[in-house]
Amino acid sequence: MGLGVLREMHGYMGKILRVNLTTSSISEEFPDDETLRKYLGGSGLATKYLFDETEPGIDPLGPENKLIFMTGPLTGTQSPSTGRYSVVTKAPLTNGWGQANSAGFWGRDFKRSGFDGVIFEGVSPRPVYLLTDDGKAELLDAGKLWGMNTSETTRILKEKHGSTFNVACIGIAGENLVKYAAIMNDCDEENWGRAAGRCGVGAVMGSKNLKAIASRGTLQIPIADPERYREEAKQRFDWVNQSILKMTLEVYGTATMVDLVNVKGGIPTKNWQTGVFENAEAINGTAINEKILVKRKPCFACPIHCGRIAEIKAGPFKSKGEGPEYESISSFGTMCGIDNLEAITLAHFLCNEYGLDTISAGSSVAFAMECYQRGILKPEDVDGLDFSWGNAQLIVDIIEKIAKREGIGDLLAEGTMRMSQKLGQGSEHFAMHVKGLELPGYDSRAAKVTGLAYAVANRGGDHITAYIEGPAFLNMPFMIVEEADVGDPLREIPETALIVKNFEDSLGNFDAIGGCKFMGMVLTADDWAGLMSSLMGIDMTADEFRRTGERIYNLERAYLIREGFTRADDTLPPRLLEDPLPEGPAEGQVVDLDILLDAYYQYRGWDEYGRPTIEKLEELDLEWLVDVIHGDIAPIQEVVRKKVKDLQEVERKQVAEARKASASDKPWFDKYFIGPFKLSYTMKPYPEINIYSFLEDTAREFPDVIACEYVDEEMTYPELKDRVDRLASAFIALGVEKGDKVATVLPSCPEFIIADYAAMKIGAIHVPLSILHKADDLEYELKESGVEVVVCSYRRIERVNQVKPKTKVKKVIYAPTKLYPDYEYPKMEKIDDPNYYLMSDLLK
Repeated sequence: MGLGVLREMHGYMGKILRVNLTTSSISEEFPDDETLRKYLGGSGLATKYLFDETEPGIDPLGPENKLIFMTGPLTGTQSPSTGRYSVVTKAPLTNGWGQANSAGFWGRDFKRSGFDGVIFEGVSPRPVYLLTDDGKAELLDAGKLWGMNTSETTRILKEKHGSTFNVACIGIAGENLVKYAAIMNDCDEENWGRAAGRCGVGAVMGSKNLKAIASRGTLQIPIADPERYREEAKQRFDWVNQSILKMTLEVYGTATMVDLVNVKGGIPTKNWQTGVFENAEAINGTAINEKILVKRKPCFACPIHCGRIAEIKAGPFKSKGEGPEYESISSFGTMCGIDNLEAITLAHFLCNEYGLDTISAGSSVAFAMECYQRGILKPEDVDGLDFSWGNAQLIVDIIEKIAKREGIGDLLAEGTMRMSQKLGQGSEHFAMHVKGLELPGYDSRAAKVTGLAYAVANRGGDHITAYIEGPAFLNMPFMIVEEADVGDPLREIPETALIVKNFEDSLGNFDAIGGCKFMGMVLTADDWAGLMSSLMGIDMTADEFRRTGERIYNLERAYLIREGFTRADDTLPPRLLEDPLPEGPAEGQVVDLDILLDAYYQYRGWDEYGRPTIEKLEELDLEWLVDVIHGDIAPIQEVVRKKVKDLQEVERKQVAEARKASASDKPWFDKYFIGPFKLSYTMKPYPEINIYSFLEDTAREFPDVIACEYVDEEMTYPELKDRVDRLASAFIALGVEKGDKVATVLPSCPEFIIADYAAMKIGAIHVPLSILHKADDLEYELKESGVEVVVCSYRRIERVNQVKPKTKVKKVIYAPTKLYPDYEYPKMEKIDDPNYYLMSDLLK
């Protein structure tokens, strides 16, 4: 990156600090005009530094990683809601591009202390904090602050340096390297905290022994045309003040989304097992206003006042702090099956105090609750705590354990991706993350466009990158985005991909300029380009504004590619792809991502592997990335090999632990790892028996044992056998004989098990096919296998019938479930007619 000379740069202070924590040295750098014009500031400029100054494959918590705080050109000026700053680093939660963004007042105060950003490198040998004050910067000892929570740290630094200082800091979660530790700012008794919450940026800060940044500033931000800028900023303020955005968010805050998402059947409940929460009115915006609201609070230069100060005056959850946002209500409330507003609020307070991302923390608790529900986690595994759904006390008690990594909290501190990797036993299916980052509180099965947005978001399961939830669930307009009509939230058409791209390009710029994305609902790209022009003394058009966002987005993507991420990582949790929603307006829906992903890559100008093409890179003035993305792939392959090696090492340790734990109660377990060539003399003779006979024996000997659960209903082994026999009879009626092939195109559901056993009973060969197959793949496999009978889900009727004429398939059996009660099935003619299977309620 080119370095200019110190001069007045409109919209910028003109200096970036570089702090080498290993040597305790501080220097200043001056970005050049070209770099600033291309990447603006905030996350855009910080990502350029991160890309240039780090090597692929580094340890996110090692000394080679950089931790970069960066404000934008609008940060600290008088445009609406321009108090934001970004933190960019390699993320410990995802091992990819990490970015967190926060508002409040610290971004303004840091910038006015004389600096646009600060780059931390190396590791300090002792705890330290950075002090910035009107052009001066120094590192000071933080030994006495280590181990303190965020409000204590803020109070002590204000007492020491003066009440006009503002503080960004970590709590003990960051010190203990919790993978989703946050960086908190404004944690005083007036503001009660704002969070740069996602990706584990607080853990990186803790790994560097950096406790805080305390800043005070009175310096003025240079403005090219002050009079014009003031007039334009005032005009934008007036527009926002007259908007429905202000009317809604000022009254109810982000908690207004509780009712609006729930009514669409899209509020994640009990770890995304359903999208409808029965007692939503107990935890919505109205409940907050009536029960715990003290006052509304704004961030810097904000006309909205969406923040809340809340107080619980009595009882076991007595406390005071920042009121819960929608995401905290969703993660600690609906995802955990909890409707106790006071407990949810205290959990939110505690996350701010310890420095935790509420989305990842609540999601990790919800995941553990489902593991507990399914017997994967047992009481002895969870320190005797009750992880049952709806346990309000648990979400309060567990946060300290997570922050301190005590007992079961040490497992939860790793996030859902690593938890599922360690626990296994099918838990990967309901680990609700993308690229390692836990998903926000919107179920994509109820609004398909959000599924694509989450799958391709560069930092992982993230609602802020595209910020498309309002249009998706409410058909709410975003003035900054052209072609923003989402339409039917349940549709899956290629044009949906263009809408996602438009949102990413337009709204991604807010993280670079230092603005709040709520303003994108009211102000257009022309409005923002005008503000940038009068601020910086340039002629910026709306097209350039959007193009800059596109450039930054592709730079972030290039970082992911360099770190070994591929198309395979642009996906969703299996639950969203395979498990239909069981109730509500979106009942029966899953996300068909393949339909959208190819179209998205095409609109983006990326190849089929998800890489920006050479032409796209040149178009965006990113030609310097061509060799990285399309050149020698050996470094990327080495990264991938390292990832595989690391995973194998994790698996080796898990196996070793399992063997040790099983030595007493499972004496056969150790022999399992000897290998099949030695097993013949270690196993006792076992009578020959086919699998169907095994089912018969089980049904006879264990008539009351549950064989499977689905959509909150259960099926015993005798019930399973009865349904298997019915389908086997149907197969015979269709002429299926021993050796014939029967295909299934089904999700993970009882019908799959029934079809499998039915085929075995009559000696047919079961050919299971993925429900994710596109039409051409499905056609190929049906042709090659010579299948004549297919059992398929309701969701795949059209696709199977589309390819049927090109194959040998003669009969398609549609497998019903309680998920599709309105489907009109054929009439049954006789008891062994295949339609008997269609008319049967398999889950009674």
